[in-house]
Amino acid sequence: MNRQITDNQLEVLEGFVGYGKPSAEIIFIGIEERGGGYENLKMRFSMDKYKYLDCKRFHLDTLRVTHFHNENKKHSVKLQPVWSFMSYLMLRNKEHSEKEIMANNKQLLREYQNNRLGTTNEKGETLLTELFPIPCDSEKMWGVKNESYTRIISQYKSKKEYRESILPKRKKKFKNLINSTDFSASAIICYGKGNWKEFEKFFNDLGVQFQKIDTSKKCKMGILKDDIKVFLTPFFGNGQMNYKTLNEIIEKIK
Repeated sequence: MNRQITDNQLEVLEGFVGYGKPSAEIIFIGIEERGGGYENLKMRFSMDKYKYLDCKRFHLDTLRVTHFHNENKKHSVKLQPVWSFMSYLMLRNKEHSEKEIMANNKQLLREYQNNRLGTTNEKGETLLTELFPIPCDSEKMWGVKNESYTRIISQYKSKKEYRESILPKRKKKFKNLINSTDFSASAIICYGKGNWKEFEKFFNDLGVQFQKIDTSKKCKMGILKDDIKVFLTPFFGNGQMNYKTLNEIIEKIK
């Protein structure tokens, strides 16, 4: 069985923008999606349209992951740490109080994660994207635990070569997005302090200069064209972020 990804298939994988809409109110940028492996990548490059995906529909219908989304209104979904912080920020941006969001076992938070975060439908307000579009098990690995991409994606000799090659393409894609008529974001949030150098270089090339801001957790902010605020924050999980800092960021977005 041939498990090598062709040039055309690789082009599809590298063309993925993210979960949600190009007209998102707020864009969240991470460094790289977790997961991957040949079968996972095959599901992705075999899709008719693999550019903007609906987060809920992709995870339920394609990946068959049912922990964080479901169709049963009577049962609450499990909160995924990164997504729950994103959902909290969006709810606060919609003027919901912290007390409302945390009430009834965080039901409002769970509903937002399940039905609105990263959706492409009329409820969509977000875009969840990554600096590097091909999922891996960790930043250090080029592939997943039991499957190296060195054989599967032979176009690149290493993860370093892949990242150096893909960055100019990602910058071009993002420039096209921000210059499109669809683009209407008021803020872009890059999360993961360990990757600030990569985020800063990416946005420096787009004319953004970052400065430290007064928040309880160390963060930075810069301005993209038309007064779009770009934030560098700690990672949304592993105890690195808190709700207090998100509340402070919301005040700066407003």
